Amino acid sequence: MIRTKTVTMNSIKGIAYRQKLKAGGSGLTILTEENKAVVTINKRDGSYAPYGQFNRAIFTDEVFEEAYELSKGLAYRRLGPASYAESLKAPEKEELKAETKIDEDESENDIATVCSREYDAIIEAYTDKNGSFSYELMNKDFIQRAHKSDQVGNFINEGKSVDEIIAFLVINKVNSLIRDTVGKYSNDDALALVKMLDDMNMRSAFKELKLWLRGKK
Repeated sequence: MIRTKTVTMNSIKGIAYRQKLKAGGSGLTILTEENKAVVTINKRDGSYAPYGQFNRAIFTDEVFEEAYELSKGLAYRRLGPASYAESLKAPEKEELKAETKIDEDESENDIATVCSREYDAIIEAYTDKNGSFSYELMNKDFIQRAHKSDQVGNFINEGKSVDEIIAFLVINKVNSLIRDTVGKYSNDDALALVKMLDDMNMRSAFKELKLWLRGKK
């Protein structure tokens, strides 16, 4: 499955992680020794909607709030199904258990994106000293790159869409990180990576960059 690493809960004896849903968006999952609960996160207002049935007496709003905060900033990886018992035994080995089978919540395109060198390079480039992926760092860097780019200025004058410009900037950044991708990484590849970053969080991955670009039009 495509999910984050697990985090250990304090308000309940369990673990939590975020997972990519095939239907789109992010699912927030909590596992205890005997129970499981999954909710989807509404990007507009941050509210939670049940994704299947679970015991609300055990999995309260407060529990989901903690799970949301603890899992914030964790990057999607392709990992095997999470286990409460296994995660407590050896959490540092979790990433070694890479998944090989395609499950019902995965698509081949999502797998190709999250397992790509380009995705790994972007995640590594903007992971902060605490191990969290930083949208703030990424947006700051991309705005600086856009400001210095004559080509971005030309695109703005030509009336190119914000998404087209962001795809160009992602390709440009990827090429600077992985030299042998020059000429091989397409707009579709870049937009798929952006969508994966969007789904990792409840906000738009390039919110500040989009506002900056729209202010230039």
